[in-house]
Amino acid sequence: MNRREAIKRVTLLMGGTVIGASFFLEGCQRSASKDVETLFDPKSIDFLADLAEAILPRTKTPGAKEAGVGAVIPIMVRDCYSVEEQVVFLAGIAGIDERAKKEFGNRFQQIGKKDQTAFVDMLDREAQDYDKKKIAGELPHFFTLFKQLTLLTFFTSKLGATEVFRYVKIPGKYDGDFPYQKGDHAWAT
Repeated sequence: MNRREAIKRVTLLMGGTVIGASFFLEGCQRSASKDVETLFDPKSIDFLADLAEAILPRTKTPGAKEAGVGAVIPIMVRDCYSVEEQVVFLAGIAGIDERAKKEFGNRFQQIGKKDQTAFVDMLDREAQDYDKKKIAGELPHFFTLFKQLTLLTFFTSKLGATEVFRYVKIPGKYDGDFPYQKGDHAWAT
């Protein structure tokens, strides 16, 4: 599967467009702000992985952390987002622990899994409300950017494409009447 097809599939999963998708398709040739380099710190990567895991936790299938999403997000932010999008992303990430302390009494990584899920659900609702009200040309909510990167990097990872989706290295002929069984996974190829 090529990058263009993967982005189309993730976009369909998310029910909309991917912020910065044109840059992903062009090969990610954006310059980065110096502040983005802080995302490459091992503690930051672990933090991003835990935040992504709250969105896509391990169930019967691997979670975002196991798929290595935390290590890929800094690369995507650095290489693919405009400087303005990077500023929005970094400001939002920098405020996570403060928000978690306010809402749940502790830093994000120190609260329980149920509270982490509740926290990202709260951020998701906030982002959806913000993005509905924003004027054309305004930058998206930071959590919209984060969630899109989480989904994109997870579903295009080896684990996401082979253990969550059904994967056939070389698919067979087109069959428009292929029987669907309840619980079947979507195809990655």
